[in-house]
Amino acid sequence: MKLIALYGPPGVGKLTVARTLAKKTGFKVLHNHLTIELLCSLFDWGSKPYNELVKKYRFELLEMAAKHGVKGVITTFVYGAEADTKEMAELLRRMKRRKVKVYFVKLEASQSELERRIKHESRKVFTKIRHVKNLRDLMKKFNVRATIPVGDNLIIDTTSLSPSQVSRRIIKHFSL
Repeated sequence: MKLIALYGPPGVGKLTVARTLAKKTGFKVLHNHLTIELLCSLFDWGSKPYNELVKKYRFELLEMAAKHGVKGVITTFVYGAEADTKEMAELLRRMKRRKVKVYFVKLEASQSELERRIKHESRKVFTKIRHVKNLRDLMKKFNVRATIPVGDNLIIDTTSLSPSQVSRRIIKHFSL
């Protein structure tokens, strides 16, 4: 199995790119809001049980996909350097055990573009950040523009690229 891990700040286009990339590759999409919505139905975001379960469920879903021969998975998340570095190392360990190649793709965009995008109607489908103040508060609390320090990272600025253009760059770079 191949795992494409798309990450970056809210509004950068992770889910949109993931869906476009899935159409081009035949990979499955496990985006972060699937687990967020599930867990927030029972626990407050960021609570102890939420934090324990979100990592556990995401890891177990990916391991089960690898075990059962899923060709490829595209997953999305906001990486907060202060909170998530150990999780990324654990992800790599678990995927290596399953002989899964992990491709980290960091998506970036200008601050003004992020602030414009988070207001889009499509973000109402899930519990996503939709207000500039909330985005700025998150970005003050966590370094969500950081690059994951483990594994190889492809970095793409999505400010002026379409999801299709971003997907083609990912496919070409990783020979998917």
